[in-house]
Amino acid sequence: MNELNTNVLEFHQDAIVLSGETGTKLKSSILEDYYERWWSITSGGPKNKYVWPTCIVEMNAATGEVFIEDTGETLLGSAGHALQLKLRNLNTHNLKVVCIEENDECYNRLKNVISRRWPEVSIKKTEGSIEKNDINIYLIHASIDKAINKIDEINLGNSIYFFDPLLNYDWVIIEKVAKHRIDTFLKIGTEFIIFLFTSDWFLGRKNFTSLPTTLNESEWTSSQKETVISCDKLFGDFLWRSKLLIDSLIEDRQQIIVDLYRKKLMKWFRYVLPLPFSPKKEQLYHLFFCSNYEAGINITKRFYQKRTLNPLYSPDNKKAYNIFRKLYPTIMSEIKGPTRPLEWKILWKIIKEHEYGISDAYCSDFMKMEPSTNRRIEVLDWLEKEGYIQQLIEIEPVWEIYYPRYVVNWGFVSKTFNITVPKPLKPIESQIKAYKMSR
Repeated sequence: MNELNTNVLEFHQDAIVLSGETGTKLKSSILEDYYERWWSITSGGPKNKYVWPTCIVEMNAATGEVFIEDTGETLLGSAGHALQLKLRNLNTHNLKVVCIEENDECYNRLKNVISRRWPEVSIKKTEGSIEKNDINIYLIHASIDKAINKIDEINLGNSIYFFDPLLNYDWVIIEKVAKHRIDTFLKIGTEFIIFLFTSDWFLGRKNFTSLPTTLNESEWTSSQKETVISCDKLFGDFLWRSKLLIDSLIEDRQQIIVDLYRKKLMKWFRYVLPLPFSPKKEQLYHLFFCSNYEAGINITKRFYQKRTLNPLYSPDNKKAYNIFRKLYPTIMSEIKGPTRPLEWKILWKIIKEHEYGISDAYCSDFMKMEPSTNRRIEVLDWLEKEGYIQQLIEIEPVWEIYYPRYVVNWGFVSKTFNITVPKPLKPIESQIKAYKMSR
């Protein structure tokens, strides 16, 4: 759920009432396309007859439908798109959909939507015992904490968890799910999508006060104290306060909260991609796509760029490679034929395709290029020594076996190869226009 009053939910028939065609419609479109593409890859695809187990976990399923007040349209919400994929595609026999909803009224309306749109689904089975559930759709009416324990009983396989709260998720919940799923160094097979009401922290909204602009607690109002406590829960600590409780431009503070939250999520994920949405003037929200697999992030980013007219990043490979060849004649002397050295191939992958220029020895695309872990480590060590990448030292290790993680030294790379730095994604002023142009 998004764009909601935190205390009062409005419904049009069984659909949640939302305002702002742009944010909701664009977000829904991206999730619909992403769910289908993600499933087609992680299930093994047609080559493997889609046999690999997969699961979409809707942590805040709401009713499965949204009503756009501005246009009078009723659309499928994210949970509705997950169910549509499951029930209208003949190959999704091994796809599971888990819908969690704590609110009584939303949960009852979710059941209404399922019965109306997909009458073949037995609500009794979806709510019954996991052992006897042969339709792979699970409805859970419980708090998030209780629901997480129940999810553990289901064989999920490759999974997406979508967190779409009324305000924010406590970090302890994010951590609990991550610990259950990502139990070794940046293990693939789990992705998170997390919705953040970015601008609300600084502009406020009905029944929610913006953050104060000072660290001096004696100057906070009682409602500001409540907002600070909520932000403490968002980050799971107090370290954010010195960076966000400042008297600065709202735009700057919005970027700070996005950067802080992205780095927080990188504790568990190799790549964290914040996609910005601007439903209304001065309003800014983000969907954080979190993955340990390059393809998942790249697919998501391309969907977003297409729909918002953000340009693709296309540095000149040929020109940059010619510079590399001249810089390293010793490396080039060992190369025969059209093959390019592993040092270059890994460096260019990081520059061109790794979100924020992040890398480590266990990146999936590196492993496809070079099966030897020692050789991959050797190349990354060389790239660090030459100044192209730097170690990420601020990320807390959470596994017993841990490998160095790196980020591109964009200043050095840009200057050396005469290429531009990737531009940040922007929600253009009229996403409605962009959305219609791209469909």
